[in-house]
Formats: sequence, C-alpha cells, structure tokens
Amino acid sequence: MTPTPARRAANAPAHHRPLPQPRPYEVRRSAIQGRGAFATRAIRTGQKVDEYLGERISHEEADRRYDDANGRHHTFLFILDEDTVLDARYGGNDARFLNHSCDPNCETEIEDGRIWIKATKPIRPGQELTYDYRFEWQDDYGAEEVRYYRCRCGTPRCRGTILRVPRRMQAQVRAWLAEPARTRGR
Repeated sequence: MTPTPARRAANAPAHHRPLPQPRPYEVRRSAIQGRGAFATRAIRTGQKVDEYLGERISHEEADRRYDDANGRHHTFLFILDEDTVLDARYGGNDARFLNHSCDPNCETEIEDGRIWIKATKPIRPGQELTYDYRFEWQDDYGAEEVRYYRCRCGTPRCRGTILRVPRRMQAQVRAWLAEPARTRGR
C-alpha cells in the first residue's frame, strides 16, 4: 500500500515536515514596499513562519535574469550557497513578500539546503513580518549604489539601505543618504 502524502509528511523527520496550515500570515499592501506579509495570529519567538521556496538556479543565471542596471532593484532572489540561488519568481511561495527591515522581527536560517523564516521576537496579529536582507557590500559602491538600495522600513534603527554596511563605511553611507539625489543627464 502506497502511503498518502499526509502519512508521508507525518512520518518525515521534523525538519522535512511541512508547516502546520494555515500559514500564520497573509499578503497585502505594505507601507514599506509593494506587498508585504502580515501576521494573522500571534507568532512566538523561534517559531518557523514559512520556508522560502523557488527555482534553484546558478549565480550566473540569476545575474542573467536580473540586471540591476536596467531600473529599480526588485527580485525574489535568495542566495542559498556559493553555487545556488533560489528564484522565488519561479516556483516560489508567499514568503517572497516578506519585506526588509533594519529592525526585523524574523530571520532566515539555512538548514539542510532549505531556507526557513523564523520569528526572532513575539509578533502580534496585524504586524508586518520582516527580516534583514543584509545585501553584501561591494567595495566599489558609492553614493549612487547606496541610494539605489535605499531602505524604506521607517524604523528608528533604520540604517537607510538594505546593504550590510561595513563599520568603516557607516559614517560615509549616512552622508551619502543625506545628500539630495542627483538626476542623471541625458
């Protein structure tokens, strides 16, 4: 007798079991950016909120699909390891709508080749679920790149950018963000 999907899930190791349904959030408009994920019930510290799903592709394919030089940065990419990126635009789920915050209430954890979103503090119903994207800093970044990756979280701890800014660059980044944006010539 072939086990049913529910029986296979119940017998799977704990880290391979699907999350209890229904998920603890819904997607709707966000003041931070576009759409966001909002808690539909209380979520406790340490609770897995969802798994970040998407097509597994190479870094080279991710670069080909999303050229940041062609407009505003907006992708659903998540780096899994040095070889693999998840593209939630293809085969992804609603976890892709969690927005960035410099003072997040969730974090991501990579476990056995899977990306989990977990609560780092108690979350009340109605609160937006966020995590720190921590985009990697490149040493050739200047004011234009910092403003390109501007943060809109609005928290008192906002660093102004979704980039993970090295300590040595923090004062310079604040100065760049305080400057008025320059418009590009024709």
